[in-house]
Amino acid sequence: MLMSAAAPSLRINTRYREIIKLSWPVAVSIFIPQLSMLANTLFLGYYHPQNSNQGTQDLLAASGIAGIYYLTLTMIGQGFSSGLLMLLSRKAGENNPSGIGQYLSQAYWISLGLSITLMIFTALFASSLLGFGIQESSILEAAISFINIRFWGLPFIFLVQIHLAFFLSTGQSRNIMAVAVVQAICNIIFDFLLIFGKARLPELGLNGTAYASVLAEILACGVSIFFLRKALFHHGVDIQLSTQRDWKKIQYIFLKSLPLMIQFLLSIGAWLVFFILVEHIGKAESAVSQILRSVFGIVGVATWALGTTCNSMVSNLIGQGNQQKVIHLVYKILRLSFIFSFTLGLPIILFPGYFLNLMTTDVEIAHTGIVSLRIVVMATWMLSLSTIYFNAVVGTGNTRFNMYIETAAIALYLGYTFLVVEIFKLSLPWAWGSEFVYWFSLFLMSASYLHSKKWMHRSNSQN
Repeated sequence: MLMSAAAPSLRINTRYREIIKLSWPVAVSIFIPQLSMLANTLFLGYYHPQNSNQGTQDLLAASGIAGIYYLTLTMIGQGFSSGLLMLLSRKAGENNPSGIGQYLSQAYWISLGLSITLMIFTALFASSLLGFGIQESSILEAAISFINIRFWGLPFIFLVQIHLAFFLSTGQSRNIMAVAVVQAICNIIFDFLLIFGKARLPELGLNGTAYASVLAEILACGVSIFFLRKALFHHGVDIQLSTQRDWKKIQYIFLKSLPLMIQFLLSIGAWLVFFILVEHIGKAESAVSQILRSVFGIVGVATWALGTTCNSMVSNLIGQGNQQKVIHLVYKILRLSFIFSFTLGLPIILFPGYFLNLMTTDVEIAHTGIVSLRIVVMATWMLSLSTIYFNAVVGTGNTRFNMYIETAAIALYLGYTFLVVEIFKLSLPWAWGSEFVYWFSLFLMSASYLHSKKWMHRSNSQN
C-alpha cells in the first residue's frame, strides 16, 4: 500500500495545546465506554428477575467478578498495545513511517495468537478458577454463564486496541473517539433490549449484557478497520502494511511488550482477587463494589487518557533526541491530570448518597457504599499522579522496570487486602483502603526512577 510521497511530519511538541489535542479524544473514548458500563450497572440495578434463584444483588456481584475476569484478559491485550504504542511513537518521533508499517504488520500476528490462546484458556479453566474463590453458588453460576458468552469478543477487541495505538502514535486520536462512540451506542442499546427483553428480543438478564458487549466489539472492530484504511490511503502517511511474517520483529515487539502484558495481567488480576475477597464480606458489599468500580472510570477518565498520551509523547520526544524535555512534559501532564480528577471527584465526595441511589433501587446496597465511595474517590486523586509517572516510565522503553514496580505494588496491595478481609475481618471501607496502598507505592517507585534519569542512558539504545 504505497501512499503519497508528501508525508506529514509525525513529531510532536510539548505545549499544553498539543497535550490536550492528543488526549481529549482519548478521554472521550475512555469516558464513553465507562458510560456504557454505568448503563450496564444501572440496568442490572433496576432489573428484578422473575422465576429465578438469582436476585439483583447476585447479578450485580456476578457482573463485577465476571467483568473483572474479562477485563483481565483484555488488559493483556492492552499491555501488548501499550508496548506497541511506545514502539510506534518512537518511530513517529524519528519521522520513520516505514518502521511504523513494519511494526504494525507484525503486531497483527501477535494479536491473533494472544486472543486464540486466551479463548482456549478461558474455555478450559475459567469455571474452575472462579469456583475456587466464589462462595455463593448463585453468583458463581451467573458469572460462569456470562464469561462463556463474553470471551468470543476477544479477537475483535484486540484488533481495536492495535488500531487505537496506531491512531494515537500518528496523531490521529480523533479516530479513537469515533470508534468508542459507535461501540458504546451499540452496547447501551443492546444492553437495554437484551436485559429486559424489549423489541421482541428475549429477556436474558446478565447474559444479555454479555451478548451486547460482543456485538459492540465486533462493530467497533469494523469501524476501526474503516478508519485505518482511510488513514493509510487518504491522509498522506507513507505507511505500507505487509502480510508476511517477520519472526525477528515479532520476537522484538513481543519481548518489549511482554513485561507490560504481565504487569497489566497482575494489576487487573489482583483486582479480581480483591473482588473475590470482598464477596467473602457479604453479598451487599460485593454488589456495591461493582458500583464503586465504575467510579474509577468516571473520576479517572482524564487521567487514563493523559497517561496514555504521556506514554506516546515521552517516546516521541526520545525518538526526536529531546530527552531533556521529558521531565518538563511530565510536570505539565501531572497538573492537568490532578485538576481534572479533583474536579470530577469533588461532587461525588459531597453527595455520595445521591450517586448511589441513582445507581440502584436497593436501599441496603446504597447505604453500605457511602463511606467506601468517598474513599475510592480520594484514591483516584492519588491515581491521577501515579498513573502519569508510571506511563512516563513506559514511554522511556524500560518496560521491564515497569513490571518490577507493578509486581511490588500488587504484593503490598494484596497483602493489605488479605489481612483486612481474611485475618482482621474488617468492614468494606477498610478493604477499599487498599487502593491507597497500591497507588501510593506505585507513585513512589515510578517518580523515583524517572527523576533518577537512569532511563536516559537506556533510551539511546532503543530502536
